[in-house]
Amino acid sequence: MRAGTRCVRSRTVALEIDKTQPLDRRNALRAEAVAAMPWWYNPWAHLAFPSAVGLGMIALAIALLRDLRPIQLLTVPIVFVLVNLNEWHVHRNILHRRFWPLEQLFWRHTPEHHVIYVCDDMAMRSTQEFRLVLIPSYGIIAIFLTALPITIGLAMLVSRNVACLWVATTMGYVVAYEWLHLSYHLPADSRIGRSPLIRVLRRHHAWHHTPELMQQWNFNVTVPLADWILRTTHPGTRTAGAPEHARPVSSTT
Repeated sequence: MRAGTRCVRSRTVALEIDKTQPLDRRNALRAEAVAAMPWWYNPWAHLAFPSAVGLGMIALAIALLRDLRPIQLLTVPIVFVLVNLNEWHVHRNILHRRFWPLEQLFWRHTPEHHVIYVCDDMAMRSTQEFRLVLIPSYGIIAIFLTALPITIGLAMLVSRNVACLWVATTMGYVVAYEWLHLSYHLPADSRIGRSPLIRVLRRHHAWHHTPELMQQWNFNVTVPLADWILRTTHPGTRTAGAPEHARPVSSTT
């Protein structure tokens, strides 16, 4: 094992998470993860619930706006940039770092999601794998509650309109994150996968799905603004194809 490689063990499969795994090992982990899903899991409900909650909160926030002034609309781009930077931070420093009390986020993301889906093999095999791509269905509520002190502070110290625009933008960002991330893991030849915009964004995300690169490059899942600002866009992102070590390996030999 090379220096710096971290090795973890799932229930049945030993994996080096900083190294692209052979296809048979990835398939074994995929089968294990799908088999471990609860019998009541419904992938379409998993997608629909946070989408409905997010869109409902956006609609409510907009409905609560009163006497909106043009300058207050600056809240939207400012919040978008701040949330984009926060997405970068969470992805880099929480989802790829194991520490208490957020270890479960690491385990679901790095040794599972990033091992199963690699740069040249990003597509889900079935809708059951929504659970391996989407954040937990309650995640959007957890994000709203975590941001609630900021919402209250804006309402009290700035204005209700700014607080409502904050809620609308953050909830819209979460919904966009979910939809975009899911679209990257659809087959590339699907109707959504063939979209020019999705192709560009999927390429950026796919390079991050190279285990040898994932700790350093391409942390944005939505718009790669923070990656551009912080210079963490891999130089090869704009090229066609994948890194040589990310190409599928057919066996463990």
